[in-house]
Amino acid sequence: MRARQRTRTVLLALAASVALFWGAVDIVGVPAARLGGQLVWVTLGVGVVVIASALAGWLLSKRPRSGRHSADG
Repeated sequence: MRARQRTRTVLLALAASVALFWGAVDIVGVPAARLGGQLVWVTLGVGVVVIASALAGWLLSKRPRSGRHSADG
């Protein structure tokens, strides 16, 4: 049941994205190549943020813990 819901959600998200892209090209008149370029840059930016946060989390998990749990001493 969950797999069906997940598949439906992904398909609806893809359909909505295609509709937005099509509307931007057809109605607004934005060149498709320019939208594609922006999609690449946004995807790269999100990837960099995800990788940086994963690296920060990994580094924080490797940090030795002190005996104190509060900062007020």
